Amino acid sequence: MAATVSENAVAARGDRVVAYLIDFALLSAVAFGLWLVTFVLNTVLSVGAMAAASPESPGAMGGGSMLAAGLLGIVINFVLWLAIGAVLVYYFGYYAESNETVGKRSQNVAVVDENGTPPSQRDRLVRTAVLLAPFPIMLLLGGILGGFGFVFASVLMAGWLLVEAAVMFVSDDAQRLGDRVAGTYVVSADQ
Repeated sequence: MAATVSENAVAARGDRVVAYLIDFALLSAVAFGLWLVTFVLNTVLSVGAMAAASPESPGAMGGGSMLAAGLLGIVINFVLWLAIGAVLVYYFGYYAESNETVGKRSQNVAVVDENGTPPSQRDRLVRTAVLLAPFPIMLLLGGILGGFGFVFASVLMAGWLLVEAAVMFVSDDAQRLGDRVAGTYVVSADQ
């Protein structure tokens, strides 16, 4: 008797977790690299603004320079988060085209619908949208708070990913929230 899609999803749960961790590590490395570039730019701006001391008081910071550096820093932080968003769109756009991510390909797992066939593009977008639900808040935190925002945003995303993983582990059919909303499963590609 052939296993159901749900049974195949439960059997592939371990491989799915490894795929999830691989994808998370790749995306985190790119995000951290982008954040590091932003951190260096903001540091250079801050040091430059502090060097713009007024002639009457050599140790004082120029108020206009600090304000300009602060505003430019906020713009740079928003650009950072837009770049991270672009990476996510590219990554999941690639996923939408090929129906697999780097992690899924490495673990030989695939996303399918209830019938065991590749999901529609709409279903893939829905499950990805649920996974990335915290991103708008992350954009605001990161853009406004800079380096501290990156930390808060990372904690927010990690918390959301833990919720998604917990749902996957406690559900009888190994579906995370995005899978439940989209009606998809992650199964071994060999099935």
